[in-house]
Amino acid sequence: MDRSSLIAMAEGFDIDHLAKLARLNLTAAEKVLYSSQLNQILGHFQALAKADLPETIDLARVVSESALRSDEPGPVLGAEAVTRIAPASRDGQISVPRVVDDEA
Repeated sequence: MDRSSLIAMAEGFDIDHLAKLARLNLTAAEKVLYSSQLNQILGHFQALAKADLPETIDLARVVSESALRSDEPGPVLGAEAVTRIAPASRDGQISVPRVVDDEA
């Protein structure tokens, strides 16, 4: 997201729309509180967006290459062992509860 988008975002937002997107039922007091807190957070982003920073910072190398261990394969569990210890499995695959509904 570019700096102008961050500044425009901080200048105005609809707390009711944000609550609807987050599927929250907010009271009037919560709307006032969260609007204030979100304005403060967005204000911090505005300050960061206005800061004179280099376009890119190389954070990929936090430690030197020599500090990392070599990546060598070790023993692995087979598919049968994994499905046997899983809480639920079906047709040789691990079953997990659905976390996304069909409503968009």
